[in-house]
Amino acid sequence: MNDYQKYGEYNNSASTGVESAKTALIFLSIGMGVGALLSLLLAPRSGPEIREAVRSKLDDTRRGLNRQTSRLRQQASRLAGQARERVMPIGRTR
Repeated sequence: MNDYQKYGEYNNSASTGVESAKTALIFLSIGMGVGALLSLLLAPRSGPEIREAVRSKLDDTRRGLNRQTSRLRQQASRLAGQARERVMPIGRTR
């Protein structure tokens, strides 16, 4: 028995890294969706309690993201000011 009969034809272009990653992400997304659905169906809380809990978590996350965004804007503004201060003397020498 030769290798072809033993293993079949191997086509390297069919299993590229991009395709493998895309397939893995699709299956990961499907698994996450199924897990989220099952967790909601099997949850020990009622629907309104779950919605309130999800709403409060989303509000907390939104507030945290707003704080982080504000910090990043301040830092970017500070860095832009520092860059401007360093570039101004260079522009005056020309």
